[in-house]
Amino acid sequence: MKSGRFDRVQDCIDAVRNGKITVNNQIIANPSYFFNPKKELVKLNNEKIKIIAKLYLIMNKPAGYLSQKSNEEKTIYDLLKNLNLSNEAIQSLHAVGRLDKDTEGLLILANDGKISNIIMNPENKIIKKYHAVLENPVDKNKIKILEKGIEISIGNEKYKTKPCKIKVVGDKEIYISILEGKKRQIRKMFDATGNKIVYLRRVSIGGLQLGNMKLGEIKQVTREEIVEKLAF
Repeated sequence: MKSGRFDRVQDCIDAVRNGKITVNNQIIANPSYFFNPKKELVKLNNEKIKIIAKLYLIMNKPAGYLSQKSNEEKTIYDLLKNLNLSNEAIQSLHAVGRLDKDTEGLLILANDGKISNIIMNPENKIIKKYHAVLENPVDKNKIKILEKGIEISIGNEKYKTKPCKIKVVGDKEIYISILEGKKRQIRKMFDATGNKIVYLRRVSIGGLQLGNMKLGEIKQVTREEIVEKLAF
């Protein structure tokens, strides 16, 4: 079930278990209950739930914005308020493959869980490419180590990254292509070699390119445009 009131699946489940959802005026107690929202009357607290159309956006995310919802800090959802979208539509969107607060670049937003699964499923081997500027000059021996995979910390556990490709384009500049998307992964990879990333920007996801989009710019695209360019 989708409504602007719900940010998470768990909210929907809780609403059902608390008897707040009715289908054809009958209270539904089973969160797995199947229904056709186009043919049946669905209400939350006796108010008809609106069906939100599928939306697909790409954004050139600026640094300084969180990719998740927050009441304390600036988020990408603040930028969406400049679009001609209802609050319900904005609340239905989520970032597919988040970027951390300090990272710029290509971000996909959608309210389609299937697209999220396609992009985030490691079996589809969708490459994410980033441009990075380092604090110290590139050490080519350490680049080779990174390309083979390096151990980093994810939460309280050690994790060895999968092989990646790195292209050196300047004394302190590289392009790095990875298949994974662990939190702050690229920053942690270079931290592990004794270097530090001072600027990071995602330039592509599969064949979907950032191109000449201006910082903060948002474009609406179709599902077909995204799928055909993911090349999985």
